[in-house]
Amino acid sequence: MKDMKRPMTTAEYFDLICGNLRKKNRMPDDMLDYALAAFSPVPILTYEFDIRNNLDYGGSEGIYLDIAIEVCEHGKRVCRSLGTFKTLQTSPEAMRTMAQLLADFILEERAYVNSHLDDFTWTGADVYAVREDGTRTGWGYSCCSMEAAIKRKDELLGKYSIVVIRDNASRKEKHYLSGGNVGLD
Repeated sequence: MKDMKRPMTTAEYFDLICGNLRKKNRMPDDMLDYALAAFSPVPILTYEFDIRNNLDYGGSEGIYLDIAIEVCEHGKRVCRSLGTFKTLQTSPEAMRTMAQLLADFILEERAYVNSHLDDFTWTGADVYAVREDGTRTGWGYSCCSMEAAIKRKDELLGKYSIVVIRDNASRKEKHYLSGGNVGLD
């Protein structure tokens, strides 16, 4: 069940992943000028995002690594900044180290999301079937709207006797029983 009471922001996520990298000695702090989270953080409402990055030499100094997430909002793909790493160094070795930092960041953030999916699920509804003994089946759907969830619920009730719809924003669940009966919430 969900531990978080609100969605994590892009800045909080950047800082969390940086902290995890430091704990694992994967952050090249000795060469970084800074690791700075986004100035205008926004909530992360879904785990369905892609990491985008720009690793390049700065216009006047050093090497920059900008990291963002790309999400679908209102039917459009948009990028939301997570943060920036900067070093004043410009050597080929520094570029390789920054590239390694990028790879480590991606590996760490993907592992974190995969083990904390519910912390990144704040929109839509989940629909899943429950066995007679109360255990979840492996069958279910993530839906963008409650209307879509109700349609999926009806499909599952044709195969299973108990189906649950979970509103991801409120975390409230409603249990449905085959035969049109509504069970306990």
